[in-house]
Amino acid sequence: MTSLKTLLLGTALTGAIGLAALPAMAREMTVATYLPANSSFVTDLLEPLAAWINERTNGEFSLAVYAGGTLGRDPSQQDRIVSSGIADLAVIVPGRNAGAYPDWGVFELPGLARSAEEGSYAVWQMHNDGNLRTGDDLHLVAAWTTDPYIFHTSAPITDPADVQGLRIRVLGQTQTESVLAMGGVPQGVSITETPEAISRGTLDGALADWSVFDIFRLGEVAHYSYEIPLGVLAMALVMNPESYAELSPEGQAVMTEAGEEWQRLMIAYYGRERARILETYTARGHVINAPTEEQIAGIVEATADLRERVAGAAGDGVMAAYEQALMDHRSGTR
Repeated sequence: MTSLKTLLLGTALTGAIGLAALPAMAREMTVATYLPANSSFVTDLLEPLAAWINERTNGEFSLAVYAGGTLGRDPSQQDRIVSSGIADLAVIVPGRNAGAYPDWGVFELPGLARSAEEGSYAVWQMHNDGNLRTGDDLHLVAAWTTDPYIFHTSAPITDPADVQGLRIRVLGQTQTESVLAMGGVPQGVSITETPEAISRGTLDGALADWSVFDIFRLGEVAHYSYEIPLGVLAMALVMNPESYAELSPEGQAVMTEAGEEWQRLMIAYYGRERARILETYTARGHVINAPTEEQIAGIVEATADLRERVAGAAGDGVMAAYEQALMDHRSGTR
């Protein structure tokens, strides 16, 4: 006669075997961004990248995007959200913490990158070549830049001399010094308040890339743009190093491949968005004035001291690597 002990032991063993046969639950990794969930950056870039990764992890892990500041609203604190483990990944703007990421300041210098495609190629190439520091608290997955920040004003600008005396909304110290070098009056106004300030006449314009121009509807009050390139804003998708270390070699390989996939997504996104924005606003009568090469060279010369300081704060060879990457992109030798 089978004893009760034998029956219980058999049941326990059967249960253990059954549990062992169940597939392990995939770990959900969080991707944080302060940008709104309905923004095209989230819907056309972050979410497609997460889906691309999820299709290739074989159930080991998955990514879920938490937008709109769900895990942290302060744009300048996104790196700490990741390093502290609140989120596994996040989109950061290293230039917002120049002291922590001194190499990244070179991208905001005027007169260099002429497009998001060009700037993004440079920052990604520099990362791959080991020429950009992000510290030990972050694992970099992808890096890119915006389009150049340019003038959007209520009156036309066709020459840097036209900036003399204009009150211009700026972002950060490099833009402040660039506008000062042109005789303008930089203003640290929130971008959300900028359209109303231009409408009321307390601002004459703003520096913004085409995406920010569109998102915050600057074109409704600023009917002229002057495309002198006053630096790009570099951004990165970073991951908590411990979260990365938890992945299998195959999982880590997927995250490495994701950096290249991001470049493909981003280039298509910026090209598509820029074309849409320009077509929309020029159809409404928006006027875009292009600078001459002499005008661009003039602003580079006028900000030579700024360039020397920013390059000096960056690591050895960072400035040279940036200029070389831009040359490679323009020459097609990439």
